[in-house]
Amino acid sequence: MALSDGFQPYTDLMLSVALLLLPGARLFDVAIITETWSPERLSSPPLAIDLRRCSDETGLVPLTEGAFCAADAPLAWAETADVVLIPGLGNSSVVPDAKYLRAITEAHRRGAVIASLCSGAFVLAETGLLNGETATTHWGLTSALAARYPEVHVDPSVLFVGNNRVWTSAGVAAGIDLSIHLIRMLCGGQAATTVARSMVMAPHRAGGQAQFVRSPVAVKEPDGEASEVVRSLLAADPRRTRTVAEFARNACMSERTFARRFMAETGTTPHQWVMNWRIDEASQLLEESDASIAEIARAVGYATPVTFRQRFRDVKGVAPMEYRRAFQMRS
Repeated sequence: MALSDGFQPYTDLMLSVALLLLPGARLFDVAIITETWSPERLSSPPLAIDLRRCSDETGLVPLTEGAFCAADAPLAWAETADVVLIPGLGNSSVVPDAKYLRAITEAHRRGAVIASLCSGAFVLAETGLLNGETATTHWGLTSALAARYPEVHVDPSVLFVGNNRVWTSAGVAAGIDLSIHLIRMLCGGQAATTVARSMVMAPHRAGGQAQFVRSPVAVKEPDGEASEVVRSLLAADPRRTRTVAEFARNACMSERTFARRFMAETGTTPHQWVMNWRIDEASQLLEESDASIAEIARAVGYATPVTFRQRFRDVKGVAPMEYRRAFQMRS
């Protein structure tokens, strides 16, 4: 991803980093930020980072999962930090106290980099800093983010995105990706590689959120006649190439009526739905079987592995073998 902000790396300066410790923040997000931005590394010298947990709360701050965390700095410290990191909230519909929103906007006004993890994008959007900008969040929340903040351009396909010193990321792992990217941008490549190596992960992860999303568009009418015909014929013989005319004949409809009904039931065309269905089936085979790429291509109806690879990359953002390696490593 190209850098848009043109920062000079903080190679010789102490970088002040504020973790915004919001009441109701996700425990995992707080832990991920703490681990990724920690100055102390298990296998390397300390990094020049001053990480503090900032809150308006006194005492222990309640997080999700029944956990609590103590703040070690007030919100005023966050307002003067070089980087402000926003964890997601357990309930993304909750609007944080205005004091936290003011701390974010004041830090940005002073020149700080602001970044959110996962549903933290809702907190960031509430400040107005994302208006007119492109943002992302976990793929399961992108529709809600777009509906709630129509002035934000929500991109559900990317792992992270940013401009004008404001960054958002997708799920928790994407928050690590963004953190390493920002460390590279602010502290240099060597520091970013050190952090990635200490966390036993790649400095850069291929592909976007699409590789984690099941592809077929959700059916609006589960018992829809047109979509049921398509599902039944695909299940009976997934290798066979079928036309809209054949689907329509089996549904006892004209082609025009079938296409209209199918669009109403699924929100997409038969061709696009079938392509997504084939890629979704192929994804499961890549995750769960040892079949070759050629065998999987034939099993889901592609005449050649070349066509299958192209389609898979178009939908998932990575090649089939990259996908297989990533998901089988997780098993």
